[in-house]
Amino acid sequence: MNLDLDLEKFNQLKDTTKLSYDKIGCIYSPALQADIVFNSDGFHHLRYDNNRSERNKRVQYNNKFIYFNKAVEILKKSTTIQEYRRSICAIGNYDRSGFRKTKIIEWFGFFAIISFSKCIRINVVVRRIGEENGKYHFWSIMPYWTLSNSVRIVGSKKIIDG
Repeated sequence: MNLDLDLEKFNQLKDTTKLSYDKIGCIYSPALQADIVFNSDGFHHLRYDNNRSERNKRVQYNNKFIYFNKAVEILKKSTTIQEYRRSICAIGNYDRSGFRKTKIIEWFGFFAIISFSKCIRINVVVRRIGEENGKYHFWSIMPYWTLSNSVRIVGSKKIIDG
């Protein structure tokens, strides 16, 4: 496949995803019993990592943008939070003394199987800054992965009924 064609396809999907993202504004989550805002932070996080470096274009295309519409559906339908993390993190810019404010940040994960035939599962992450006072906002989409025999498996893994 031609590299220029790949870049063209990437830019087309990125632009389409951005248009869809901007149209959403917010959605109601039955699991959180609150609205989830789709602000610029979430789309920025799809494109850039926590170090503000752009993610690899293949990662953006294959792991983020391609599943965006499914992620929105999952948040609208999911009634259960499958993952929860909480941490104290630095927020904002440094002040004159060289310190940054810290706040409690919570991440809520919603896992869903989006294709039985391809065995694809994704984790949709919503973030909240500031505990009960904070608003929920869309944060990320990740192919669900596990470690199996010390090999990282991304995106699809054989689904086993227990």
